[in-house]
Amino acid sequence: MMPRTSLTHFFTALFLALLPAFAFAAPLDPIEDAAEAKRLYSSANDYVININEGPYSYDYIQFHWKLSQANIERILRVYPETPTARSLAAGQLKLGEFDLSYFKDRVLSRLEEKHLAAFDAVNCAIFLYNFKENRWDETRRAAYGRILEVLSQQKRWAEALRFPEREGERAFKAAVIFRVAARLEANEVVKELLAATSADDLPAIQAILGEALALRGRSRNEILQLIEDAPSDVVKLGVLSGMIQREVAIQRAAALRILTKNIMLAGNPLQRPNIRDNIAATAQSFFPAPNAASLELLDTYSAALGTRPNLSAPTSVHLAYLEYLAAFEKFDELESYLASALPVATRQPAALKVVELYAQAGRTADVARHRVPFITAGGDLAQSVALAEFRGQINSTEVPLTVHTNTFSELPITDTCVLAQAIMEWSLTPNRSIRGAAPYDSVVRKFLPGFTNIPAPKSDAFRDAASALKPY
Repeated sequence: MMPRTSLTHFFTALFLALLPAFAFAAPLDPIEDAAEAKRLYSSANDYVININEGPYSYDYIQFHWKLSQANIERILRVYPETPTARSLAAGQLKLGEFDLSYFKDRVLSRLEEKHLAAFDAVNCAIFLYNFKENRWDETRRAAYGRILEVLSQQKRWAEALRFPEREGERAFKAAVIFRVAARLEANEVVKELLAATSADDLPAIQAILGEALALRGRSRNEILQLIEDAPSDVVKLGVLSGMIQREVAIQRAAALRILTKNIMLAGNPLQRPNIRDNIAATAQSFFPAPNAASLELLDTYSAALGTRPNLSAPTSVHLAYLEYLAAFEKFDELESYLASALPVATRQPAALKVVELYAQAGRTADVARHRVPFITAGGDLAQSVALAEFRGQINSTEVPLTVHTNTFSELPITDTCVLAQAIMEWSLTPNRSIRGAAPYDSVVRKFLPGFTNIPAPKSDAFRDAASALKPY
């Protein structure tokens, strides 16, 4: 160890060696300081005036506006005696149209919110879903379910499970996540959710599991074991529904000469195509004395394969028949069927389904003709037909959809929760290519434009984080 006296001599010698440098350092130049402060302010002001909403993304805007704030802070910290700094401190200068304190405390906080909302499809949908936080209806509930479904499809299980739930919606949330986990065979998530499900909610979850096992073509002995462990009708209905969806997809693909490898089932490629089911025999085995629900499933199966249903059949049966007619391009029959004496409760869903099917087939003139009554009615019906048309477009193989910068913002949809559904459904389809800039900035700008009358940020921590420039 070096003796203390030696250290003292060392630092003394170092100080003496450096003293001339301090003694002869050039003094600060007030003129240069003033010029630099003026340059920094001019640059900051130009960023705010010239880089704004519309032409630029929120990511680009945020980088430059935070740089503007950093310039102002540098002027006040490094050049406090310059005329520019004094004018800034006195509130005589602004950044664009904004007072300095308003810009730092509120504008940059709002910009951070917009930047986060425009980050990707899920963030944009969450922004739309939360646009009116006190609202709760079936439309917002549907948006909530779509967000959970997309998070789950992306295997962002922790985010899906942590997503805030409203009172009374726990079972709904669990069912949405569980359905995706079961279909993707995410066994750890399946076990976790099964263990966390209450006894009252367990049959519904087991029914979802049964449907997924059937859809995925898992061993039928595995399905029989599930039914033996949970012999309720709701579980059997779930299994039967999965078998029907699978058989319809396989048989329709065979009739249309679609290659097995191209068969999609519930948004995923068909698994284990050699597994087949005799639907009538299975239904007889599960329900020796058929009930209304099992009969509806059987009628849906028949309609999906081309059997014209009775007019008094449930809505789901009629919709299955419309899908059959469109799949085989029997559009004249589809028109006459829609004009037939359908039950009152079926007419509107059927009309919306026809708009979707025509859009999927790329028949734009037919779409325009059939959406007129909904647009004329306005309100929720206009929103519903816009979503139906877009749903058909995103699933079209005839005219594959490419999303452009303003595609979502220009949809004739003003209900944020309907638009959230559209974005989430699009993000699950094969037709999700984008041309140009990401389309989410224009959506955020449509519903949250400008930077006027912004409330104070939710917390000082958020305000400070939003105004600080990242250490690039």
